[in-house]
Amino acid sequence: NRLRGGTAAVLLEPLGPESGTRPVHPDYNRQVRALCDEFGALMIFDEVVTGFRMGPGGAQAYFNVKPDITVLGKCLAGGYPMAGAIGGRRDVMMLLVGGIGTTSKRAFVGGTLSANPLSCVAGYHALLEAQRTDAAGKAGRAGDRMRKGLEQIIERLHLPYVVYNMGSIVHLQTSGVLLLDTSNLYKLWKAKDEAKGRKHMMEEMGAAYSAHGLITLAGSRIYTSLADTDEVVDDALNRFEDVFKLV
Repeated sequence: NRLRGGTAAVLLEPLGPESGTRPVHPDYNRQVRALCDEFGALMIFDEVVTGFRMGPGGAQAYFNVKPDITVLGKCLAGGYPMAGAIGGRRDVMMLLVGGIGTTSKRAFVGGTLSANPLSCVAGYHALLEAQRTDAAGKAGRAGDRMRKGLEQIIERLHLPYVVYNMGSIVHLQTSGVLLLDTSNLYKLWKAKDEAKGRKHMMEEMGAAYSAHGLITLAGSRIYTSLADTDEVVDDALNRFEDVFKLV
């Protein structure tokens, strides 16, 4: 690796791949931070999902690990058009440039809606409103209620399902994908055909949820929000139970 110039950066989701579909150990991010420091690599957090769900400080505040660069999603603009945002250490950000006119070597950063004034103002006030309403906290409590309710239904109906949440990110595994052994390439190769079948099963569950008025991500992920009151969550749980009874 050193002969090829070394590792420039390590990009990761702090909860684990796909918003925690493969959860990481609580100390994982700290260990990656230490390795990046040791080898002089930048640590980049993809907080497109976690940035405003884990709290105002995102997953980096939750884990108390400071990356060099953070990538945030379009939620930042409060519904106004924007692709998202990047932020980071001052010395790193000073190497980025939008537009032309610089004589020093810098990395070009730009896009159709980059630095759009209206979107920036909307994003600023959206963040203030999210803090004022404790949006992340309320969405997280809704996620806790959803997870607890699903656990009770699963236990009551004796189903081999697994549900867990990280605040407002709720994972519902109904096809055993967490049991696939991906610890080495040989086992991963053997699991690929089985994984396809399990993925198809998840999508079929997703279609059943949709038929009962529930929107999930591929039948395995649920995102709660500020709008999800106890009544809304309980109604959703009743609909999930209706689907589970058909299994």
